[in-house]
Amino acid sequence: MIADGGPSTTARRVAAHRLGFERIPAGYGDPAADDALTAEIAGGLTVPDGRMHDYLAIRTAFFDHVVVRAIDAGARQIVNGGAGYDGRSLRYAAPGVRWFEIDHPATQRDKLATLRRLDLAVGGIRFVAADFTGDPVAGLLVAAGLEAGVPSLFLLEGVAVYLEAAVLETLLGQFRDVTGPDSRLAISMPMTGTQRAGSRFRATVAAMGEPALSRFDPDQAEDLLARAGWRIEVSAGPDPDGRRGRLLSAGLLVAQAVPRSHPASRSRSGPRPAPRTGIHAEGPPLSLTALLSQALVAFTIEADNEAEHRIPHRTTGHGAAAGGGVGGPWLVSLAMYENCLRYLDDDEPLTVGELRHRARTGTNLDGMRRWGYVTLTAPGTPAASTGRLKNPGPGTVIRATDAGRLARDAWARLPGVIEGRWRDRYGAAEVDELRDALRSVVRQLDQNLPDTLPILGHGLFGRTIDPPPPPSGQPVSTLTLNALLSRVLLSIALEFERESAVSLATSANVLRVLTADGTLVRDLPRLTGVSKESISMAMTALRPAGLVVTGKESGGRWQTARLTPDGVAAKRVHQEHLTACEAATGQRHPDAIHAVLRVLEPLARAAGNAPPPLFAGLDPYPDGWRAAIRRPAVLPHYPMVLHRGGYPDGS
Repeated sequence: MIADGGPSTTARRVAAHRLGFERIPAGYGDPAADDALTAEIAGGLTVPDGRMHDYLAIRTAFFDHVVVRAIDAGARQIVNGGAGYDGRSLRYAAPGVRWFEIDHPATQRDKLATLRRLDLAVGGIRFVAADFTGDPVAGLLVAAGLEAGVPSLFLLEGVAVYLEAAVLETLLGQFRDVTGPDSRLAISMPMTGTQRAGSRFRATVAAMGEPALSRFDPDQAEDLLARAGWRIEVSAGPDPDGRRGRLLSAGLLVAQAVPRSHPASRSRSGPRPAPRTGIHAEGPPLSLTALLSQALVAFTIEADNEAEHRIPHRTTGHGAAAGGGVGGPWLVSLAMYENCLRYLDDDEPLTVGELRHRARTGTNLDGMRRWGYVTLTAPGTPAASTGRLKNPGPGTVIRATDAGRLARDAWARLPGVIEGRWRDRYGAAEVDELRDALRSVVRQLDQNLPDTLPILGHGLFGRTIDPPPPPSGQPVSTLTLNALLSRVLLSIALEFERESAVSLATSANVLRVLTADGTLVRDLPRLTGVSKESISMAMTALRPAGLVVTGKESGGRWQTARLTPDGVAAKRVHQEHLTACEAATGQRHPDAIHAVLRVLEPLARAAGNAPPPLFAGLDPYPDGWRAAIRRPAVLPHYPMVLHRGGYPDGS
């Protein structure tokens, strides 16, 4: 795109170069339509022969070969990123193959106008307008009808050079997020070459208002692709004419979709380190509640790690922190997106009362303001408050800050991103079975339930809004996996707590691991998977009730927590009560709960010294805050969502 926002000049020049190229034939499609589009776009534009012309001939043939091979091999979806005026969706239109062209709105509008003027048929093409520097590409593709489980080909020809490396990585990562392991990516990456050619090209495109922003050596290109979830394919066998080597040196690459790789965990750096804590011994089967909780916590931690990696913030050395901590908010968890940020509209002011009704739960209003995500304006106040508003009333207006809008837009993509990784990691059929089973249960639950676990209240009980707000009206079929897990889990917790003097969060985590013989308080976070702050809050409920006593053993240095006789009885009673609540849920939804158990039990079960499969997504990025702390040995048996940022372990 040129500086004034018009159609791409370089895309027009590519069309002019292609007028004289020999193209790869196929037994389908409409080459004449492609030729007509190219001639119309290039009309009146002359381009010189030379090294660029020769390179574009090689590049065009390369992408033609990739497209034809992919269609012949069974690809049923082709995504052309930065399509410009490319006419392959016409030239290689094949029965049963859907094309998705995604490009900047200005260029795409001009292309569509030209196609209409030429009366060319485009029924098999979905046109998606997007700015790669900020728009949610993955979500836009899904909204346009892209199916995640269908083998697909992604094209990115002549685009990478105009994107900063971070933007390119994000774009390729979003492509990866919406496809499965059988998919391929063909990309032209700007590689380091002769200084003279590189300088001439950069000067030319800069003069057109489309400056080149990136170049890579081979290792850098491989690393970037790996971080985004793609592995370069290198064909085996002889290469007598050196063609394959020339393509690689020219940056014409084909890559396969693979699980994402963090920069510090590439294979050439040696094997990944063993888990930092604990042996996950096989034990008795986990309860339904524990399985739902551990799945939700694992999903949330993986989303939180990705959010920290993508969103400038002030918590670690990432993003805004690298610039002195200016401009980014304090880091929070997925819950704060689900109970607040997702409902804030740029164009429509929202009151605190309306937010509670839409979210169907509360949020930490002053925390969200203090952390930099929102402003709160009291009724009758002309400007947003910069100080604390004590007990903001329902008429208080809440707005997202610039940082809050950036965080909101980034968070909006992440549930789909993480679910895509789970499909790759645990199996698409298994994740689909889990989703279908959870949907079946949720359809029969109270539709007033929120899409996230509420922040725990006094005594660590779950809190619902009274009187209940109206249902969201969102179809159950569109709920994200974390929302489905949350609703089912919350329904069991509310049933448990209606007849319990101890909250499910306290019982399932802390009461569960305590004994009459005593347990070191310092060991409780490791045994429960929740933070020391959560343990402290649970103790404030258990001690006054006479269920637990704490103190130092004679001559000991550390505090010990010991169940009293009443505590021993309460532990047994609460375990029996939870079993009864889960059994009632199973009786109401027998087939669905059986399917949930069938999928989640293998994911939460350890084998020998290896951690359970659910732990596969817990590894943080090297620059994340979790990289500096001990990896959890267990996951909570009920999420501890507190006011302290909404982290599921209460941290």
